[in-house]
Amino acid sequence: MFSGLKTFQLKYFALVTASNFFFFCNYSAFFLLPLYINSLGGNKETVGFVMGTFGITSFGSIPLVSFLIDKYGRRRFTLFGALLMSLSSLSFIFVSELSPLIYLLRLIQGVGFAFFFTSATTSAADIIPTEMMGQGLGIFGAFTIASYALGPTIGEAVIYKFGFYYFFAICSLFSLVAFTLVLFSRDTGFTPADDPYGIKFFRLAFSKRYLVLLLTNLILASGFGSVLNFISVFLRSKKLEIFYFFLIYTVTVTCIRLLGGRLSDMFSRKGIASPSLLLFSISIAAVTFIDSLYMVVIVSLLFSIGYGMLYPTLSALVVDKSGIDERGKAIGAFNACFSIGINYPTFVFGVIAERFGFEVMYIISAMVVFIGFIIFSLFESK
Repeated sequence: MFSGLKTFQLKYFALVTASNFFFFCNYSAFFLLPLYINSLGGNKETVGFVMGTFGITSFGSIPLVSFLIDKYGRRRFTLFGALLMSLSSLSFIFVSELSPLIYLLRLIQGVGFAFFFTSATTSAADIIPTEMMGQGLGIFGAFTIASYALGPTIGEAVIYKFGFYYFFAICSLFSLVAFTLVLFSRDTGFTPADDPYGIKFFRLAFSKRYLVLLLTNLILASGFGSVLNFISVFLRSKKLEIFYFFLIYTVTVTCIRLLGGRLSDMFSRKGIASPSLLLFSISIAAVTFIDSLYMVVIVSLLFSIGYGMLYPTLSALVVDKSGIDERGKAIGAFNACFSIGINYPTFVFGVIAERFGFEVMYIISAMVVFIGFIIFSLFESK
């Protein structure tokens, strides 16, 4: 796949990609958590608050993670994130009411996510040749997205057949498998950064070089979160199966990233990302028209094409802008913005959905992403 790479480097890329896949099976399965919240008596507002709580620590931990992985390497912090996610997911078996415990566990999951995903993504970027960064991150991302079918599909089946306690146990097992795979990997292409106090992360995050890109990623994530954090409850209210949305999403995005990941290497990153942002905003607005299985398929397809092209292209762009000594911080800042976008607006979206309905919420979300399309198209240079 990557010419010039040694066998052991390909092995480590495969290990980190596979571990990321299983970790995200755990993460994506928790998009079904709103069903459990509803079963405990929670409303749309409660769903928004519980799901959004994840973002407080997933965002807050990233400056620390970025400093640590650039200073001490990636592997040990990938292991820590997987173990923390596994333990916190299993601990949901102790949640029997809408108590502070459910919020605490979401906070712990956020820390686990920040440590694992930032470390794993940086490990993959260390191995991939610069000239194939878009394709490499596309393949890495394809396996991430493949988990969005397996996690919720297995999760939904387990919930219906055995109940939520078994669901939490299965989710925990996914991250335990990720932890085991990482044990066999090693850091490669890593050089310790000279940043004793971690100040460079904040300089990078607020620099003009990354400003438009990070803001675009934040806006992209807000639209992504508005769909995935609420889609299970929304489709259930329409008496439609949740499975089909995630199946179409997974198949489409996986195919795009495997077959089309090299497009942004061949053409300009901006030339791929800009029209994808426009399509993505249209797809979110189209959620309001879902009233049948046919519309679930169409909307999921549009949503998946837009997002499938966007995330690896923007990821490659942030790597393009960074040097090896600041790669962890750059990817950390990128992931931090995604974490803010996918989680923090969820608090607001939950209130809007409860007061005015899902349709109004999705129209507002689509408008925000359209503004992101305008900002990126006008001000991003590459």
